[in-house]
Amino acid sequence: MQPILKEEVFSAPRWQKTIYRIVSLLMLILGGYVLKIKNAGWIIFLAAFIFLIAVSMFIYTRVKLIISNDSVRFVGGLKKHSFLWSDITQIDMIRLGKFKTPSATIYYSGGKLELNMSVYLKPEFNKILSLLEMKVDSVLFTENYKEVRGQIS
Repeated sequence: MQPILKEEVFSAPRWQKTIYRIVSLLMLILGGYVLKIKNAGWIIFLAAFIFLIAVSMFIYTRVKLIISNDSVRFVGGLKKHSFLWSDITQIDMIRLGKFKTPSATIYYSGGKLELNMSVYLKPEFNKILSLLEMKVDSVLFTENYKEVRGQIS
């Protein structure tokens, strides 16, 4: 197990965050206009859906995965994760969906953290996996992880 020399922070690219924040603001404005419609009937329920999408997009821009020499932290979302490297019990990976997008799951003593390649760009996702492989004992990686990791490298 090798040390990580500096804290690594992974999040969405700046251009994507900017676009999502602008669209989120536009969605909030659209939701406000939907609420102002007189005699809206069933369309009023559309406002709740619009607000949900806007809030979800804004929360996504705040999500960060922070990997340091001591611990792994996932902050900014609805559920925060923070655990030490020694708390990890297993790491698994599967391919999901039509495009077989890899999804790594880190099981630790307090729960599990799922990392999808669709959230991070491929180079960032590979760097996250490399950092995990540096700090975690190879016995904790499942056969499925090793097989999928070989396919995406």
